[in-house]
Amino acid sequence: MKSELSNIIVTGASGIVGKSFLDAAKERFNIFAIARRSQMEVQINEHPNIKWIQVDIGNRENLNQVLNINIKEKIDFVLHLAGYYDFDNTENKEYTRTNINGTLYILEYAKKLKIKRFIFASSVAASKFPAKNENINEKSLLDSNKPYARSKKEGEKLVKKFSKYFPCSIVRFAAVFTDWCEYGPLYIFLKTCLSKKWDSNILAGKGEFAIPYIHSTCLCQVLLTIFLKSEKLPVYDVYIASPDGAISHKELFEFSTKYFFGNKTNPIFIPSPIATVGVVARLIWGAIIGIKPFEKYWMMKYIDKTLTIDSSYTRKILNWKLTPRFGILRRLLYIIETMKSNPDKFRSKNTIALLRTSKRESYIIYEVMIKLKDNINTNIKESLLDKKREQEFSHYQNTRIENLNWDISVFYQLLTASVRNHDRFILLNYLKNILVPIRFREGFESHEVCNAILEVGKIIISTILKAPELKGMQQSVYDNITMTIQLAVDEVGNTFEKLPDKRSIAHIPHRADVAKKLEELATFYTVTEEDNNSN
Repeated sequence: MKSELSNIIVTGASGIVGKSFLDAAKERFNIFAIARRSQMEVQINEHPNIKWIQVDIGNRENLNQVLNINIKEKIDFVLHLAGYYDFDNTENKEYTRTNINGTLYILEYAKKLKIKRFIFASSVAASKFPAKNENINEKSLLDSNKPYARSKKEGEKLVKKFSKYFPCSIVRFAAVFTDWCEYGPLYIFLKTCLSKKWDSNILAGKGEFAIPYIHSTCLCQVLLTIFLKSEKLPVYDVYIASPDGAISHKELFEFSTKYFFGNKTNPIFIPSPIATVGVVARLIWGAIIGIKPFEKYWMMKYIDKTLTIDSSYTRKILNWKLTPRFGILRRLLYIIETMKSNPDKFRSKNTIALLRTSKRESYIIYEVMIKLKDNINTNIKESLLDKKREQEFSHYQNTRIENLNWDISVFYQLLTASVRNHDRFILLNYLKNILVPIRFREGFESHEVCNAILEVGKIIISTILKAPELKGMQQSVYDNITMTIQLAVDEVGNTFEKLPDKRSIAHIPHRADVAKKLEELATFYTVTEEDNNSN
């Protein structure tokens, strides 16, 4: 990393805003990018000014350990983007664990660093929709009672409290979209009105539901401006990253359909009571067929409501203004062209953005596996060495104990890495190129290795499912571990079948020859005390 650049921590680096900010700031800052997902999974290219750190900010102990290992440089700024949100509008422990506790843990860590400024990502949605002809501005109360809004209110309180230790800026975001859309409600709206379905031209109420939108490029300009003008800004202040006003469903419908179809399409307005009945019917039908519709009952109370913004204070203090070509109506032209020219990628990106939540169950499973590693590895060894199972695991019981310990440790490390990084080929390549050839030379049969791997999977699953953190996550454990174990068994069988009959064949490696390679492989893919990033 270039030492002459300022160092910045960015949480939530794998999100829509996080990825956009990394791209906008990577030449200006040395960035320590923090996220629950791996850099490979979110497809962010490596860059000399970006160091990726995969960690859950809601786990205080693990967070501090990981950051203390990975961050040795003097940190100048912290941009806290990480947060949980879903469209269910129901209580979820992630609002407290991630949005409130996670914010506290990042603030506590920042306090140790003597930073120049802390930026906290909040939302205009944390305020109630104002009365007609009134606006939301930087001084507006966070008075919405939605779970997400309450978590942002608590987050802002924490930031204000810590502003006595270092300068803090709160930025309340409008609805963020990109050139691929990637804002769930907008995607569903466009997907519906630009289709040929029976409901494509139906708008609830008078079509006057309206919120503000901001392109990710413009939002990044706001954030960069705060960093670059940090010394001239108040110690504590609130800003709104949004254009003035709001854009209604009627405006979006008329603009997008005219451009897409080439002529004006008239919407059909459905009174609120009828629209509500329709949504309830969809919810019931969705429950029957097992496919939940995007529309929720709670959304009906916002029919024809308008969240109008006045961000004049922000523009004045930051000397910032919206770039006209990135306004939502003008950018719809680009979004629609993208949707038409690359429909599969467009659909994929928006489906991922819509379904993605900050609760990464695979990462929670990974954390439990790391915590219980010693206990599980001991149980695996005892099972393979059990005299009652001598016939089943005869070769394992004749293996040198240090070799057995090593084999169990490496397999377990690579299995946890596959869970963490969503990359099963990590483990499969090890089996194919290293473990199976060694076992073949040492006289093992395919069925014995396969039975041992199945035993490993059985012990891991039975142990980790007892952990309170995994309550109600049996299906995720199956998806992440059982399926990986089954793939491993299949890979062992396939590789044994392709090996020659002569066990002395020269190209099959000796255990001593690959010990170093094993160590490199395990270290590369596994979080250790020396290297706790996903690169």
